[in-house]
Formats: sequence, C-alpha cells, structure tokens
Amino acid sequence: METSIVLLTYAELDLVRQCLRHIYQYADPPYQLIVVSNAADKETVQYLQSQQERIDIIWHQDDIGIAAGYNEGLTLAKSEYVLFMNQYSLLTENCLKSMLRCLVEDERAAMAGPRSNDVSGSQRVCADCRELTEWLQYSRTNYSQNQGTSQIVYRLLGHCLLVKKSVLEDIGCFDELYGMGGYEDDDLCLRAVNQGYNLYIANDAFVYYLNPLSLHSADKEAYYQQLNQNRNKAIEKWGFDIAEYLLQLKVPIKISLCMIVKNEEQTLARCLDGVKEVVDEIVIVDTGSTDQTKKIANRYTDKVLDFAWIDDFAAARNFAFAQATKDYIMWLDADDIVSAENSIKIYMLKQVLDYSVDSVTMIYNLGFDEYGNVIATNRRNRLVKRSNNYRWIGAVHEYLAVWGQVVDSDIVITHSSKGHDSDRNINIYKKRLKAGEVFTPRDQYYFANELMDHKQYKPAIKWYQKFLAGGQGWVEDKLGACRNLAQCCAQLGKNSEAMQYVLQSFLYDQPRAEFCCQMGLYFLNQGQINPAVFWFNLAIQLEPPAENRGFLNPSFWTWVPHLQLCVCYDRLGQYALAQRHNEIAAEYVPNNPSVLHNRKYLKSKLAED
Repeated sequence: METSIVLLTYAELDLVRQCLRHIYQYADPPYQLIVVSNAADKETVQYLQSQQERIDIIWHQDDIGIAAGYNEGLTLAKSEYVLFMNQYSLLTENCLKSMLRCLVEDERAAMAGPRSNDVSGSQRVCADCRELTEWLQYSRTNYSQNQGTSQIVYRLLGHCLLVKKSVLEDIGCFDELYGMGGYEDDDLCLRAVNQGYNLYIANDAFVYYLNPLSLHSADKEAYYQQLNQNRNKAIEKWGFDIAEYLLQLKVPIKISLCMIVKNEEQTLARCLDGVKEVVDEIVIVDTGSTDQTKKIANRYTDKVLDFAWIDDFAAARNFAFAQATKDYIMWLDADDIVSAENSIKIYMLKQVLDYSVDSVTMIYNLGFDEYGNVIATNRRNRLVKRSNNYRWIGAVHEYLAVWGQVVDSDIVITHSSKGHDSDRNINIYKKRLKAGEVFTPRDQYYFANELMDHKQYKPAIKWYQKFLAGGQGWVEDKLGACRNLAQCCAQLGKNSEAMQYVLQSFLYDQPRAEFCCQMGLYFLNQGQINPAVFWFNLAIQLEPPAENRGFLNPSFWTWVPHLQLCVCYDRLGQYALAQRHNEIAAEYVPNNPSVLHNRKYLKSKLAED
C-alpha cells in the first residue's frame, strides 16, 4: 500500500539529512516522497539536489508557511494516504505501518498520529530517555508492548499526521489563513470531527520529535507571538478557542486491572466486587495458590494466568502489567477494598482524565486504631498509562518507577491485613542475605520493618541503625526509622534510648507532630507535666509539610495532642483548659470513648469549683 509523504524542510542541513535518513530507513515501502523546501541555504539545496532520484522537490526561496507547504505538496501526492511531516520529526521502525492500520481498519477514520516526546496533548509520552538512541530503543519496546492498539481522540498534531486524501477532498485542505503556522492542524481536526470522522492515535507508533524551541537558534518570543495571533484568528473564524475545545472533548479511558495473588480466597471476591463495574479488563496472575483463589478469579475474568514464583514481587507484577491491553493500568492487592463511593469516583475519573496524564495517585488508608480512625495513610501511583511501560522494581516491598505528569486524586483505597502472607516477605529477605546479597538502603529499611512486625526488636534495631548510619535513603524512610527505633526500644523497656531516636528525627526534617507527641507522652509518663504540655502544644501548632505524599498519621495532627493536653491540664488542676482541649478533640472523634469519659468527668469537676 503506497503512502505519499509530504515533508517540509528549511535551512538546517543536519536536520534535513537526519530526517531523510530516517524516512529512507523506516518508512514502509512503497512510498512517494515529496519535499517542500522553504528558504533553504546553499548547502541544503545541494544536498536535496543530490537526492532527486528518490524524491520530488518543490522549491521556495522563502518560507511559505506550514499550511501552504502541506497543501502544495498534496497536489503532487498520488496515494490515498498522505503523511504530512516536517524535518523536526524522525520516523522510527513500524510507525508508518501502525498509523496506516488505523485508517485502513475504520471506514470513518480520517487521520492518525503517533506517540511523540516533547509535544503537547494526548500524543505526548514520557520515558526515561535522553539520547536519540534511547528513544529508538523505546520505540521498539513500545511497538512490542502496544502492538495493534489505538485510541480515538479529537485532536492530533501536524508535526506528523497521516490523512486520507478522500477526507481532504470532503472537508478541505489546511487553511492558509494561519500563515507561517500554528492552529492549522487544530482547524483541520475540528472540521473532520464536525463531519463525523474518527481521529486515532496509534499507540504502537512512536515518532521522535526535536522541538524547534529547544534549538539555540529558536526565537521563542516570535514563536509565541505568532501562536497567539493564530489563536485569535481561529477565535475570529470559529467563535472560540478551537484547540482548547478539542482538548476538552474526551473519549473515556479504558482501564486494565492487574493483580498478583496467592491463597486469597478470603479477600479476592470482596476486592473485585468493588471495581468490577468500572474496569474494562481484569488480569489475575496467580503465584502458586493452593486454595480456591483461581476458581474465584475465574468468575470475574478469563485472564487468569500462572506465574512460577521466584521470590520476586516486582517480576510477578511486571508479568501482570505485560498482559494488559487497555489505555491505563490500575493495580490492587487482594486485601484492598474499594468502597461504592470510591468506585463511582473511578468511573467519573475515566470520563474526564486527559490522556496527557501519566499517572494518578490515590490515597491509601493502611492503618487504623481500635476505634476505626485512620492512623496510617499515604499516596500511591495506582493508575498509570500503559504505553509508558512503567516497571516495578524490588523483590520485596516493590515500587513502581513513575515519571511524567502525575495527578493526585481524592480516590481512597482501604487496606485490610486479613489473609496477608507476612512470612513470605521476611523469608525472601533472609534468603537474599544468606546468598550474600548486599542490601540497598531501601532494602535495609524494609527488612528492619519486617523484623519489627515479627517482634524481632533487637535485630530490627540493628538494621534501622545500619540504614541511618549510611546517610542515604528517602527522608520519609529516615523519619520512619527513627519512629520505629523508638517503638522497638520502648518494647524492650529502654525508654530513654527511645527518646534519643525521637530527637534524632529532628535532624532530617521540620518537627513532626508524631514525634512531638511521643516526647510529650514520655514526659507525661514520667510525671513531668509541664514539659509534656510544651511538646503537646508544639504538636498542635505545627503545619504539615507540603510534600509529605500522605506519609503522616492524621491523628497526631488533629485530635491526639488535644486529648493528651486534656490529661495534662487535669493533672495540673486546670479543668477549664482540660475541657477546652477535650472538646477540640471531640470535633475530630466525637464518639471516642476517652472523649466521652472526659466530658462526663470534667463536668463534675467544674461543678465542684
């Protein structure tokens, strides 16, 4: 199937040569190559002349603009499929074939575009790539992982745009109203959408884009002035900002839910019932269940796969992610709960999420006190763009390496520890140590956590100390190590040592309410009420750090210090102050038994006065 390629070139010889080299190497033959040369210098003219056996050339002494250049190139196009592109776009392996597939498979398809780096809107991808060679490798990986998938959108960019010629005959060509460039692609897309045509992004096609604004010769002021002028031209023509309008039109995203499981018969159905109506695909990867887990999973999906367990959670999760086929991937553990309210929020998010978003975080409630109040919460990247090919890292306590545009949502996932196989984690760590592995700072911290959870306090202290002594690691992990060291010491009856670690926490960040309350409780238990009052008062005056990513215990930033101040002022005989702080605590936890007891007790004390 022949394609006509209309390429706009300018005076940068190196870029022109590189662009043509990529077309020669990666454009699927047969193709016709039409070069519209604008304001070329002598060296560029000579180079293009040397290529005349392979290309058709239209010469212009001056730059005639994008719309006019594309339209003039179109007059020579012989194929039904025309790829419009400029010298800043570099084709990669299979990209043209993938875009063509979108137009061939759908009669109402008008245009198709690739994924690209350093562009705006839905076509933008983020990857941990710097050099062109890395992006070329990314393009091959992306093609392998997203082969045959596409996404309907309402706006495509003109830097590399495949169009059916018959559609242009129906809706008209690029509007030359926009002069040197900007908004001519939006204008064309809007006309196609208004006529009921479909626009596609080929998820498995990647075209490298060298943003001209990144070049030393770029005149950014002139560029943005021109863009603003064309925006006003579009508003004058259509009555509104057409680019903003097209970006606001959303096709709901589709979600693949990916889970790894083992012996989860007690919790899996509850987890899946919470999300089965709002996800579009469920992938369950079983790592060796001996109960009814797989039978339960088969009631929800036909994608239940086995993964031979190799003591590596990241490997299992990456295998699960590789089976997903939808726009975004959501991950859950079997002991996670999604309430009806939060299921609705996920559904609403699907309707409005812009495809330029790479990841959506959700709140994770993972610890509760005896009254049901949340005492441990954080944020996790729960919904990620599949085409970015994010990877899980770490054999235990694995994490998802995410970059790009991250959005924080108010969706809440609740963790239930029932059925959790905690022994598997600590056994993996011990096997790795026995094999002679040297732990990273992150592994040191999480191994210490496992030891503490298994009440092995002395070895836990050793590993927390080792982690802190290394001076590396995330600040929240350093604070967590101090907090847990204090708890381990307290469990061993070493209260003075526990407070040393509370004080050490102040070396790593601004004072946290959790540590201030620990100091206050220490002095309260020692009968030193005035120092206790100082620390609890400090706790209620603190502002939470702006970038804590949820790694705070909300109780200590709200009601706990007030309840403790109530106790302190009672012991000092200042009952009015005690009552005041008890009532402030009641605003947060009105049914807390201690609050209710204090209210009754203080009422009688105040009556005596």
